[in-house]
Amino acid sequence: MITKFLLKPEPNNFSNSCLFVSKYHIQRVYCPFKVLCTQNIRGIRKGEELQVDRILSWDNGTILYSIQSKLYPHHHFKYIPPYYYIITGLE
Repeated sequence: MITKFLLKPEPNNFSNSCLFVSKYHIQRVYCPFKVLCTQNIRGIRKGEELQVDRILSWDNGTILYSIQSKLYPHHHFKYIPPYYYIITGLE
């Protein structure tokens, strides 16, 4: 399946960011970012947390994530937003 995408002409360059749309906002995320595998694909098991290093896209809307130097379709993964902790009142 990936091979047919890679053989299509004119992919855009690799990118270091991606837009995610949620119910209340649009968020630009820069690589590397974490994703959760939603279904088994080529040695990656459902539920594994992985890191996206780069993103490859075509003009036809195909998006591939570069994970561990291999390309995977984006629809097999769910974005995991980072968790930030703000500590106040420390003395």
